[in-house]
Amino acid sequence: MPWSCLCAHLFPPPGLPPLGLNLHLDLFPQGKADFEVLGPDGPVLATVGGVAELWCRLSPNMSAKDMELRWYRHQPSPAVHLHTQGKDDPWDQLANYSGRTAFVSDRVATGEAAVRIHNVTTFDNGTYCCRFTDGNVYSEAALQLQVAGEVPALGHLVNPEAECTSEGWYPEPRVEWTGSRGQAMASVTNLSASATTGLWAVASSVTIEDQTLESVSCSISNPLLPERKVAESHLPSESPFTAREASVPLIFAAVGLVTSAVVCLCWRRWEKNRKHPSLDPDTASAKLSLSEDRKSVTRLFFAQDLPPSPGRFDPDPCVLAQERFSTGRYYWEVEVGDRSAWTLGVCLEDIGRKGRIPKSPQQGLWALELHKKRFLALSYPRTRLRPSKPLRRVGIFLDCDAREISFHNVTDRSQVYRFSGLPFLEPLKPFLCLWTHDPRPVTFCPVVQEMQEETSPPGGPKSHPWRPLAFPGTLPLGREWQGPQGIDDN
Repeated sequence: MPWSCLCAHLFPPPGLPPLGLNLHLDLFPQGKADFEVLGPDGPVLATVGGVAELWCRLSPNMSAKDMELRWYRHQPSPAVHLHTQGKDDPWDQLANYSGRTAFVSDRVATGEAAVRIHNVTTFDNGTYCCRFTDGNVYSEAALQLQVAGEVPALGHLVNPEAECTSEGWYPEPRVEWTGSRGQAMASVTNLSASATTGLWAVASSVTIEDQTLESVSCSISNPLLPERKVAESHLPSESPFTAREASVPLIFAAVGLVTSAVVCLCWRRWEKNRKHPSLDPDTASAKLSLSEDRKSVTRLFFAQDLPPSPGRFDPDPCVLAQERFSTGRYYWEVEVGDRSAWTLGVCLEDIGRKGRIPKSPQQGLWALELHKKRFLALSYPRTRLRPSKPLRRVGIFLDCDAREISFHNVTDRSQVYRFSGLPFLEPLKPFLCLWTHDPRPVTFCPVVQEMQEETSPPGGPKSHPWRPLAFPGTLPLGREWQGPQGIDDN
């Protein structure tokens, strides 16, 4: 008997009862076999969710049709899979392998057989023994199954650190950072394994001190697989603020000198047209109170007695805006002040309102959250944010056509986080939750932006780099934007 299998019998892992040597000798035949069982030359590699085949063969070649064929982990019984008298025996099988194994009998007449394990998990990783028993004699071999996680997606952020997050790795992955010139960068990496799945999550960051860097790259790789995931961020991150500032000299170069009279006229028109989101009382939780103009919301200590509404959030203290988006580009700002816990962003119009709200893009929510003094992007996996200044006023820029939404710190005009690849299969709505009993209101603010006139240089195209919030119905389709139109207050 190979030492690796014998050790598994005498000294099983913690949590499994020891199987004494005498009991082992009584239960299983001990005669010397005139054949040998051989396993693979090296480890068997499988990926999480995939299929693993554990092959063993007899030497010399002979039929194994009439033999008992057993694959097991730490002790012979119960087994991973038992095939005896020409059929499988499900009564002597470990519960966590039930329904996941199949006997491969294609070559059993020549002494080769395998067990196929479906839907491989990280807990299948480790040593197996295959035992071929003929009458009262047997031989067995040990084989190693190595499980690797599929290469998962990456999330990344730049502001002012670059952060790279990912989960679903197995075994523990390797993380490398490089600058735009190929130089290695020192990083701080946190790795954690899930107690339920065994898969590893990664959160790694670097501080960007070299202002001449054009980009940084984060590479995460599986030591067992050739594939790797690379996330690259170009510096500095673009935001609507920088786009607006960069556009100013181009505008003046195109249209020539703008007189102070025209500037004043534009400001008066923009001031007249400024508008901002209105909150929808039919969606507001009974734990929230809306202002009369529906621009502000306050968290109550006790829930109100409100008429039932299928669109009302319950029990979570959330509310939606009345406006909805499907095409176009929009910008609005929300004053959250010094509140200690909130969730802010956009969601699908038909997001679930009853029960706990789903907090991920996969379930129709794209948002930032402040909770227990931690700023998070509710990405998958979660992304820890470290804004350079407190987020008291948040700017939200939604580009439906580019399928992106970005969040900005209005205080220092920096980009905090950007979601990309939004599905936009359904209309979106501004979304807000207030988690703590704080009497200070959260307000959707009026926005006045310096935007260009609807004027084209001779022979040149019109330019409109971005615009504040303008909702369907405010502008006729196909019409160019003429300054901040804002939101309909209807």
